[in-house]
Parts: sequence; C-alpha cells; structure tokens
Amino acid sequence: MQLTQGEFQVNGKSSFKEKFVTQGGSNLKKINFKTIESKLHPNLFFAGEIVNIDAITDKFNFQNAWTSRFIVAEAIK
Repeated sequence: MQLTQGEFQVNGKSSFKEKFVTQGGSNLKKINFKTIESKLHPNLFFAGEIVNIDAITDKFNFQNAWTSRFIVAEAIK
C-alpha cells in the first residue's frame, strides 16, 4: 500500500558534492563497444553499471544503462 499510495514531500535536491559516484565494473579494454560483448568470452554481454564507466550519478548512468541495453539487444537478435 505504501509503495503505490505513499505520499512524500520533496524540498529540492542535494548539492553536486553530495551526489554518489558510480565506480568499478568490467574492464573497458576487454569489451567490444559495437556489441558490448566480452572480448574474452563470446556471447557474454554487459549493460548498465556492470561496465567500468566512472560518472557522477545523475542522468548519465541512466543513459549508459539504456544505450548499452539497446546495443546488446541489437547484437543478440
């Protein structure tokens, strides 16, 4: 009930310095970026934050997740 009908007050957003940073993941040198497939293990694909792309956690990590998901989906058709 709380999940679908909960009400929360939002008073703005935090400062730039308080945002989280994503870090770590699969080594970029070992990934084919045309397919987001492992160069070491054929048919092993990566998407989103499992790839080692450091960025301020804001809209970039969402874009990375959506774009890498699309590239992988196209590659495995």
